[in-house]
Amino acid sequence: MKSSPMPTNTAKVRIFVDIFFVILMVLVLVPQTTGIPIHEWAGFLILIPFLFHLLINWDWIAKNSTRFLKKETNKSRFDYVLNWLLYLAMLVVTVSGIVISEAVLPLFGIHFEPDGFWSLMHTLSATLLMAILGIHIALHWRWIVGAFRKLKLKADFHHLTGIVQITKEYSRQLLLLITVSLVFSLFFWAFNYTEWADGFRISLNPEGGDQSNELPPRWMAYFLPLVKVTLLITIPALITGAILRIKHSFKKNVPLRT
Repeated sequence: MKSSPMPTNTAKVRIFVDIFFVILMVLVLVPQTTGIPIHEWAGFLILIPFLFHLLINWDWIAKNSTRFLKKETNKSRFDYVLNWLLYLAMLVVTVSGIVISEAVLPLFGIHFEPDGFWSLMHTLSATLLMAILGIHIALHWRWIVGAFRKLKLKADFHHLTGIVQITKEYSRQLLLLITVSLVFSLFFWAFNYTEWADGFRISLNPEGGDQSNELPPRWMAYFLPLVKVTLLITIPALITGAILRIKHSFKKNVPLRT
């Protein structure tokens, strides 16, 4: 089935959706600074711009999915795989975050027992997510800079109404995206009942042993998480950007064959 054309203001819609996503991402990645309630609510809300980001880029996803194994897709193959890793990391962060929820779900009468395995999965997947996000930003840096240069917040804000049109024209794709996400989420949830997960629980809860409850100074509890997030995103982005510049310079200096 041929997809309906996206509205002409898709670039404007995309940049507003991504701005909302980045704001929520900052709140999600620094729970020590924002507090657990804000962290969890932002974690649920961030799924909205995340799904819309995928929906807006649906044509690119569909095109590269069908052409992944062909030679002409070599340049975009790495980006395609990276986007899948970003998507899967986001799902693991969400599933593990739901299992260890301390603020949002209890409001609705849903309580989970503290689980060291899911706490570890939440931390590891969030760390991986930050690194992949840094690489993703570096790969699309030119588009990001160009979009921000053309963006006029007040004048272009009305373009957000394009979300309604995108949702209507891509309603089947949105339903497919939600369904696939739920299937993957259930798959990740199934790890809860594996011996592998139980092995982690045993190793994370050794008998005996003194655990220090000493806390860092108050200012460090707010500042250090921001430093950690900045480094985990920036370092992969800078490394990726340097590799891209070297690759571009190398191609530019290679003499053409006659």
